[in-house]
Amino acid sequence: MNRFLSILALVGLTLAATVHVASLAGVDVSERVPFVWVLHVGVFIVFAPFVLSSRKALGAKPSLSDVRALMPNWVILVGAAVFAYAMVNFAIFIAAMDGGSPSIQEGKYVLQNHGHFIREITQTEYAAFRANELRGFSGHWLVFYFVPFAYFMFAKKPNPSIERTA
Repeated sequence: MNRFLSILALVGLTLAATVHVASLAGVDVSERVPFVWVLHVGVFIVFAPFVLSSRKALGAKPSLSDVRALMPNWVILVGAAVFAYAMVNFAIFIAAMDGGSPSIQEGKYVLQNHGHFIREITQTEYAAFRANELRGFSGHWLVFYFVPFAYFMFAKKPNPSIERTA
């Protein structure tokens, strides 16, 4: 089962990275491939088993250091780089969204924040905002697919001397 989950998470990670790179290039992948948002759901399909498995192996409330202790050092370094990248990407995403999200209202391209009109935008800006929106999500997908992939593929059996918390 761990092998299946690691492969499933790797497929999600690969697709998320592909979407992310395309969105960095300004491509609105969701226009061409509307079901791309299924990757958002896929995160839960692999992340929930990671949480349950780590709790079974390490106790009800495993710490990050407990989980890290099961991983090779190089996996920890890659994971830290992916996490750091996701945080920087998120900050850039927020700044680039001008406080809103793109929408089409009465045939016009607009930027709005929770239904409140911010400004009218061009079709080109609309496509760029949509690509940026997907970039923001896909940056997080990288983390939430990487963690279960790394855990199910590379985690060692827990050391019985690790004190488990019930």
